[in-house]
This record gives sequence, C-alpha cells and structure tokens, in this order.
Amino acid sequence: MHKWLEYLFPRSCYGCDKPGAYLCFECKKELFPHPELCPFCHKESKNFKTCSSCRFEGANFLDGLVVGFSYKTLLKKLILKLKFHHKSDITGFLAERGALLTQLNPDLTLAMQKDQLFISFVPSHRYRKYFQKGYNQSELLAKELATQLEIPRVPCFKKVKATTSQVKLTRSERLKNLNAAFVFLPSAISLLPQNATLLIVDDVTTTGATLNELAKRAKSSRPDLHIWGLVLARHTG
Repeated sequence: MHKWLEYLFPRSCYGCDKPGAYLCFECKKELFPHPELCPFCHKESKNFKTCSSCRFEGANFLDGLVVGFSYKTLLKKLILKLKFHHKSDITGFLAERGALLTQLNPDLTLAMQKDQLFISFVPSHRYRKYFQKGYNQSELLAKELATQLEIPRVPCFKKVKATTSQVKLTRSERLKNLNAAFVFLPSAISLLPQNATLLIVDDVTTTGATLNELAKRAKSSRPDLHIWGLVLARHTG
C-alpha cells in the first residue's frame, strides 16, 4: 500500500521540492542540532540534563529534556504538516530523528540497555483528539519511536481539562492553564518497574512547562521514576 501511495503521490523535499524524500541531503545540512541546555535555566548542561542548581528547585521535576533542533528550521514545515494537515505519513521520518536523539543520550541509552526505558507521550484532550484533529501527533510519534527503538510504550497520562495554547502565555499563566489538566493513570503505576526511566515524547516545546507538569504528576505517584522529555524542536518565539 505504501509503495502505491508513494508512486501516486511521490515524496518531495519540503525545503527545495527535490523529489525522493521529505528533506533531501542538502537541506538536512540546515538542521543544526539544538545546544545542550538545562530545561529550566537554559544554561549549558551536558546531555540536556537538569543542572545541579535547578535539580533542587521544588517546582522542577524533569530530570532532563532532549531537544533536537530549533523550531526555526525546515523541520518546522514537517512538524506543522503532521500537526495540522493530517500528514501522518511523515511520522516515521520524524521518529527517526527522535530515535537518533535517544541513542545519542548516555542516560537514555544506559536505561535502554538495562530494559528500564519506557516511552509515553503528551496526551490530547478527548475533544481535540477525536473531533478537531482525529489524532494526537505526540502519540503517533511515541508509537513509531517505540517501534524503531524496540522498547515498550506505556500510556501514562490522561488530559482531563481542555487548555489554551501555551505559546503566548506568561509563566504564571502557563502554570494556571496547566493546573489540574492531567492525571497519572493508575494502570501505569504497576506497568513501570522500580527506578524505571520514562521518556515523554512531544513534537515541540516552548518552555517545557507541560512536560514538567506531567513529570510532577508521575513523581507524585512514583517518586522513584526518572522522568525525561524528548521533543523534536524548541519554539523560542
């Protein structure tokens, strides 16, 4: 089926329209890796770990947040196609980028070698998932990423309150917007082994507030968990 679709609707580069791939070899060169920063203070931090100063702040729950690229690259076009134009066939290509980011991170690689790495995703509110878009792009990415890395995918969270976009909100507005928006599913408590590493996948982040809120919910039930986020790009405004 996929071969027939590619024959009828051949892939072309979103950067230069060259046929053959979503991003050709030359355009891929424009995808400069995002610098390794602490997810909270945005200071340099090796392997995207939460720095020692931020780790002891009471409101910070993520152990690290791996970011692939700046949102202001050609990758933006692909993410928008996936997010708003039902181009779910792009998922495999984007998940390849996520798999590479995971394999390059020593903490995540070590957890994977010990069979202690599990993938989850940022959930959509049911109305948005089924009536506005028909799917959750973060869930699609997580599913494909788990397949490529051959590690378990565990639905850990449920969104119980509809929220507005975080992009233009202040920090206090973001926190208020996310308050009581998610729950950590009881089923996940028994599925995750002791001291497991949970990798929460999303397509784009701005401040990391949503991922941090999910980490907070998870650690309130399972303080032994190591919680990481992984996003393809960071939106910097």
